[in-house]
Amino acid sequence: MLTFAEKERECERIFEKSGPFWHLYTDGRIMEDFLCTEENFKIAMTALAVATVLFKKVRIITFELMSNHIHLILNGNAEDCMGLFEKLKARLKRILKTHERAIDWRKFQAEILPITTLDALRNEIIYVNRNAFVASPHFTPFSYPWGGGCAYFSPILRQLPAKTLRESGFNKARELTHFREIRMIEDLKFYGDVVYIPSFCRTDIGESMFRDARSYFNSLTRNAESFSQIAQRLKDSVFLTDDEMYAVAAKYAESSFGNRQLGLLDPEQKIQLCKELHFKYNASNQQIRRLLKLDISILNELFPQ
Repeated sequence: MLTFAEKERECERIFEKSGPFWHLYTDGRIMEDFLCTEENFKIAMTALAVATVLFKKVRIITFELMSNHIHLILNGNAEDCMGLFEKLKARLKRILKTHERAIDWRKFQAEILPITTLDALRNEIIYVNRNAFVASPHFTPFSYPWGGGCAYFSPILRQLPAKTLRESGFNKARELTHFREIRMIEDLKFYGDVVYIPSFCRTDIGESMFRDARSYFNSLTRNAESFSQIAQRLKDSVFLTDDEMYAVAAKYAESSFGNRQLGLLDPEQKIQLCKELHFKYNASNQQIRRLLKLDISILNELFPQ
């Protein structure tokens, strides 16, 4: 069995030989909801899978599809990564147009940021795999079906009897993918009518950046400072759940005021705590209201929307 240091050196070796890595994302603050139904999400994830197969120089390490934005952790050169995004955008624009209302796709623009260290890559993978978990109380980082997180360190998922498009037959394959040149993507797998994530997302590379499954699991809940830095870099709004934000608030209150009980803080202390949560941890006014039981009008005056 390898020691801690040996495992860490192996992760560093894999990172150094595998780069470059990028975080490609779109801005949900300016884009309207374009994935509104389960069928929309199936279409979008399939479109991403098809684009990935077509852009063989780019590897998806993990991803998360949200109703109004996306996150992709990619491996390849920046030009090819942006090419993959444009291919995805073009397919979504064409396919969703036949299913739903008109969407202003001009607002669906991508930014791409380099990931230059192993620690940064670990944090970015975790940040993306937590995205839906933070946004919705209905998911864990392991259960969201429209992202790579559910496939990380998941031997059960890899045992599902997924079938390749070749096995599914030409007509069924076209129905599943909305794509004519099936021979170009015939190794892509589906489980039922949902594209099989391990057939296009290289979670094996992502997993190799962590010492083991325990290291990955611990990182999901113990990197609030790193999540804060990433959120500020991406201009994301919320990146901690209420429970996680409460833990941060209690820790700050204890170190600053000698009291972990937020309800017992005086008004001046609560205002100081509000500023810490808002400016350092991107807590929204509503999230602060829920945690500190403050009047929303006070928070809106402190932090105008």
